Amino acid sequence: MSNTPTNEAPSAYATRMLDSGVPRQQIENDLVTMGQSRQFATDIVAELVKMRDAKKRSQGLMLILAGAFICFISFLLTVTGFVSGDAYNFVLFGVTSLGVIVIFAGFTMVF
Repeated sequence: MSNTPTNEAPSAYATRMLDSGVPRQQIENDLVTMGQSRQFATDIVAELVKMRDAKKRSQGLMLILAGAFICFISFLLTVTGFVSGDAYNFVLFGVTSLGVIVIFAGFTMVF
């Protein structure tokens, strides 16, 4: 068993343990050892995991949106012919590739 502080709120303890990578079952067992019911321990850990995943999903969606915007700007610059020569190749291949990489980074956070 890990050393469980008795003066710490169960939600604060569970949050701290989840952030440090302790398995869910161990956190639930520690909360039961602290005097909480099994159902409460299961519910609080499940809700904290949902909140953590929702935050990560939100950040991923923002990255996808930013990547799509970068790709759109690259498209506009390429189609309008605003840039030419080496800058054209940089915009067409470099900026578009950057946008796609940002989009896929967002996908890894969402899925």
